[in-house]
Amino acid sequence: MKRLHAALTCFLEGLICISFLSLFAMVILLVGLRYIFNSSVSGANEIITILFIYTTAIGSAIAVGQRSHISINIFEEKLSQKSAKYLAKLQLTLVGLINLIIAWFSITWISQTGNNLMPTLGATRSVVQFSIPLGCGLAALYCITSAIVGLDKKKERDQIQASSNFNSRDQEHSK
Repeated sequence: MKRLHAALTCFLEGLICISFLSLFAMVILLVGLRYIFNSSVSGANEIITILFIYTTAIGSAIAVGQRSHISINIFEEKLSQKSAKYLAKLQLTLVGLINLIIAWFSITWISQTGNNLMPTLGATRSVVQFSIPLGCGLAALYCITSAIVGLDKKKERDQIQASSNFNSRDQEHSK
């Protein structure tokens, strides 16, 4: 399961990097065409929007899997390590369940509204709307793999980061 989790993360992070590079190149190309040649590429703005939406959906799934989303850990820090692990697994279960519910209902929504065409590209809106069940499905998968793989890495990483922040503050005050 650790290999699946690591391989999935590596693949999706690579995909996000390619998306960001594509977004950057297309924006530079469009700006250059517009201000230098006074022209544009038909449909490029819609492609940029679609890439941005998919990048956000995949990135949010990775954030859920790495537990790097916004959270308040005051209660968790006061618990024993064993209780904190159970709480973290409960959180992952609830987040995974919410994502599965959203993915389920979004499929019904896509079947009803996905046949409408986008104005410039002429593709169906389901191309864009599919990002919701994809992102939610990946987030649910990450919740499952994170619960199985274990959550010790997150806590150790936080402790290392906190000690490095503390050491850097000590060095600044000693100057």
